[in-house]
Amino acid sequence: MRDALGQRGEAIFTVLMTEFHSHAGPIFKPQFLGDKWQYVDFIVELVGSGKSVPYFFVQVKTTTKGYTKKYNRLNVKVPKENVIGLASYPAPTYIVGIDEIQEVGYMVSVNGESLKSMSSLSTKFKIIKQNRELLWQ
Repeated sequence: MRDALGQRGEAIFTVLMTEFHSHAGPIFKPQFLGDKWQYVDFIVELVGSGKSVPYFFVQVKTTTKGYTKKYNRLNVKVPKENVIGLASYPAPTYIVGIDEIQEVGYMVSVNGESLKSMSSLSTKFKIIKQNRELLWQ
């Protein structure tokens, strides 16, 4: 059974990704895949993109440990095995770090650029309207 912190992080991710961008609603449709997937927590479809339905995969990591002092990175650990496993999917893949206390999230691409473990996560791509729109394009 998934732990409460992980469940909250997944719920926060869903809320962040489904915020309305206009009267038409959200521009992403995240679907939780269940606990049986080793490296992927969500498949996320882009809404209203045309005839084809683009998508990407996400693994969510949640923390209550805050941020590093030196670089203001989210204190969340991602083992090398998870990074390599995610990067093996023939589709865009991301790790999302959730700060459970502030209920904010950050996305990092995992598409083969750097296949090593992460002891913290960059906070450069916060899940906000402007960045969701960039991700959708």
